[in-house]
Amino acid sequence: MILALWVDFSRSIALHMRPVSIWRSCFDSDSVITKAMQKSENTLSYRGWGVVLGAAIGLAFSPGPLIFGSIGLFAPHMHEAFGWTVGQIMLALTFLNVASALASPFTGHLIDRLGVRRVLFPSMLLLAAGFVTIAFAVQNLTELYFVCFLWGILTVGTQSISYTKLIAGWFVQRRGLAVGLAAAGLGIGYAIVPVVAVGLIKFAGWRAALAMLGGIVLILPLLANLVLARPRPASFSGNGETLPGMTLSEVRRTATFWQIMFAILLASTALTGVIPNIALFVTDRGFTASEAALVTSTYGISTILGRVLVGWLADRILVSRVAIAFFSLSAFGFALAALFAGTASFPMLLLIALTIGLGFGAESDVIALFIARYFGQRSFGRIYGYMLASFVIGASLGPVLFSFGREQFGSYEAPMLIAAIVMSVSALALAGLSRRPPFDAIDRSIVGAAA
Repeated sequence: MILALWVDFSRSIALHMRPVSIWRSCFDSDSVITKAMQKSENTLSYRGWGVVLGAAIGLAFSPGPLIFGSIGLFAPHMHEAFGWTVGQIMLALTFLNVASALASPFTGHLIDRLGVRRVLFPSMLLLAAGFVTIAFAVQNLTELYFVCFLWGILTVGTQSISYTKLIAGWFVQRRGLAVGLAAAGLGIGYAIVPVVAVGLIKFAGWRAALAMLGGIVLILPLLANLVLARPRPASFSGNGETLPGMTLSEVRRTATFWQIMFAILLASTALTGVIPNIALFVTDRGFTASEAALVTSTYGISTILGRVLVGWLADRILVSRVAIAFFSLSAFGFALAALFAGTASFPMLLLIALTIGLGFGAESDVIALFIARYFGQRSFGRIYGYMLASFVIGASLGPVLFSFGREQFGSYEAPMLIAAIVMSVSALALAGLSRRPPFDAIDRSIVGAAA
């Protein structure tokens, strides 16, 4: 039954994507963006800042905040309705993550070949459909896991891979800041989605609340990006052949590609692994749940600050140096957590959350910037797909390894110490990158000609 629903929905999308004039006007945007829009990116009237706004809204209501930010609130109600344990429900996230990792390279290929809009909007519709399916059609764990696996495959296009592709085409001089501001939407989403979900559950019950989250996708990010998410005509090409840069096969033969992939995998494992364990780490020290919530909020706020600050800095100094500095700062935070956790005061815990959170904010920014500056834009989506897969694998392993370490050693000190080492190795891997990203100068000359 579940498979039939997804197949019918996919067919309906395919039928509506035939090249009729109205639908084509939504996806083929060269005709609606004029040369007058190609103003300097240093001015607020520059068309690219609208793309950044759309990206921030889209990322605020992407799978991360909407699914991972709310599942803990829906789990008790699903337990009451079906008898599933919280652990069984949370296992669905593993299926979603694995599917996302597998689908990311293919999604990147589709984005490079078809363009962002032809991938982004169907993915948004499928994201909304998934909420409705789980709310009203899923009846057992097998169906839940199957739907989440499909969800992971079909919604990669709603993640940062699409938005950063657009932003990389619109910005060079302010690319870092633009990526950082867009990525800040993730932090905002993680802050507001739980509040919205709680209100919807109280107002309408958990099933209707799930469906309403799907409705939010159709109302906010979909409508906003129908207007705002447009590629820059001067650099837009459906197959990417006119863009400067390396092919995927050329990129995979470079040591730089594997260095960055390795660094992202390590950083993701440590930085995402700590997220669901922060509250327990604080309460294990004897602090209250309210104090644990404050520490967790500090982590979230610092990720937003990290995204914007890293983006701003990356426009001024080498992105590799920015990443090394922030990853090293996170390593310092993990080391503090390991060495002084037993005697840490509450201000010390806030400092730990701040330093680690800044590093997590940095990671989401630097992926796009590394690709654009070291490999160019020709195969941006394909390369980002591999980087995103590396990130998702780390995000799947991290929480499990942290929890396992706590069970084995009786506290979080050992996992925190290992995380400090992992972040240090990640920073060292980036230290070997070239000091002159080969596509920075090419990009700047293109912008100067097109602006």
